[in-house]
Amino acid sequence: MSDIAYVITGAGELTAVPAADTTAVKPGYAVVEVAFCGICGSDVESYRKGIPLPPSISGHEWGGTVISVGEGVESPAPGDRVSKTSAPSCGKCPLCRAGHHADCDRFSARAASSSPATHGAYTRFVQVPASTLVKLPDNVTDEQGALVEPATVALHGVRLRQPGLGGTALVFGLGVIGLFAVQLASLSGAVNVVAVDPDPVRRDAALGFGAVAAFAPDDPALQQRLMDLTDARGADVAYECSGQASVLTSAVPLMRNGGALVLIGAGMEPVQLVPALWLSKGLDVQTSLAHTRDEFDITVTLLSRGLLKTKGMTGTTVGLSRLPEVFADLAKKATSLKVLVDPRG
Repeated sequence: MSDIAYVITGAGELTAVPAADTTAVKPGYAVVEVAFCGICGSDVESYRKGIPLPPSISGHEWGGTVISVGEGVESPAPGDRVSKTSAPSCGKCPLCRAGHHADCDRFSARAASSSPATHGAYTRFVQVPASTLVKLPDNVTDEQGALVEPATVALHGVRLRQPGLGGTALVFGLGVIGLFAVQLASLSGAVNVVAVDPDPVRRDAALGFGAVAAFAPDDPALQQRLMDLTDARGADVAYECSGQASVLTSAVPLMRNGGALVLIGAGMEPVQLVPALWLSKGLDVQTSLAHTRDEFDITVTLLSRGLLKTKGMTGTTVGLSRLPEVFADLAKKATSLKVLVDPRG
């Protein structure tokens, strides 16, 4: 069993901590050997700026193979390939009793800080509640298993506000979440998906995933092309996946009256806002936090049926021993493609 795990503990600090004991499996839990863990942009931002994160969030995009299960676990079984999900709602807290299961006090993304886990999946073996695992079909690869979580983040945001059949969607930020949002907007009826990112490699990727056009944020041709595509109406919906708070203002001239701006990326920088700009267009500004347990099943089905593509999303794969070096590099300059960690190597 692996004896260390890595946890972000401060600005520029990635600390090796003792890995949790996985030899004794708790009732209702499963031990999983991690195949791949993706390095999330929020992890890098936390490392760069010292933003506190619950230890369990350090390495939250992962998949692997179940090696043992505790008492009372009927599924998954040892040998099953799985991906990590969010926990089901408890059904008992005040919010669940009021029908707000996605906002469960105990098990929603908001409750991550109360997790007893001392680390995430920047390690070789993890022990997690079996109810937080989704099985992967044979035609979904281990690498795709590490992309299920960010894909579901995008799915949650697009489901909250869909472009509608024949609609036009803007996607700001073309990391993995943004590239999934491009595809999901098309699957949700958009005939025009326009992608925005300063990285030309990511813009090319977005075109490959179905965007009709891709621009740098400061490209003066962006607004004109969007107006040409929409008979001068503007976009029906914009998905902010970059974490850049400036999009709260820069997106406004690109939106139609009554359009929606969905905040999927977690912007952590202050920004000066003029709410009257939103009000003058009647914009619906909506936040999208993470995902719900049932949405992971949808994501896995879309991957299995080939409706969500992943080829070209990932780049370098590194072993666990290189993680401190890789985080230091990513903090200086983001890569165009997702970095995966293989703790087995």
